[in-house]
Amino acid sequence: MNPDQLTSFAFYQKKKNILLYRAEDDSRRYVLKSIITKDEAVRQAFYDEYESLRGLSSPSLPVYYGLWEEFTYPDREGAYLTLCMEDCGHLPSLESLKPDRQELLRILLKTGEVLSWLMDRGILYTDLNPSNILIRGQGRDLGITLLDFTFCYYFMRNPRPSYPLRFSYRLDPSLKGNQLLIQELALLLQERMEQEEDPDESSPLFFLLETGLHPSDTLYLKDYLLLLEKFLDQ
Repeated sequence: MNPDQLTSFAFYQKKKNILLYRAEDDSRRYVLKSIITKDEAVRQAFYDEYESLRGLSSPSLPVYYGLWEEFTYPDREGAYLTLCMEDCGHLPSLESLKPDRQELLRILLKTGEVLSWLMDRGILYTDLNPSNILIRGQGRDLGITLLDFTFCYYFMRNPRPSYPLRFSYRLDPSLKGNQLLIQELALLLQERMEQEEDPDESSPLFFLLETGLHPSDTLYLKDYLLLLEKFLDQ
């Protein structure tokens, strides 16, 4: 798309090296993510993200519309390397919801399916926190959309990135890709279960949790998702 088509801008967040704006044109709403550092490693992270995701089409990912080398904002001096993405902010995040256990397992299963789909395409998603998981629908119609792919591991495009990967949880660095994603899902499950007032430690769900927290070398993500499905069928 042409950045000149944007008609309104609203600043909404500043991170360590990044500015985030919302913008609109006559037909869509966008999120603009801009670098405010000259660090070449951070710039490379933006290139890896855009080149890896722009050709993928899924309701579980925001659409990537462009990467602009010298984008300017009307309320800010300077020109910035800027990603332009679909604004999915109308969807609630897992962080803002309190699903029951059945719905939580459904969310974990749908999230794991997206993680598996991404890994098959050379992307190891490492920033799995509740604020980055957006919820579409509920029950059997439930779907999820993931946000914030900057500093994920694009191992097909860049197997040895110069930038540090961003992890939401303290994962075991010795784990391989499948096991890393399993542990990531289990840590998300553990975080949500710890918020319960009276967790039932005799529940079979704790077996699922312990299996995911300490995945064996032979346990693959798709196998772990089958375990999740069995709990949903009970």
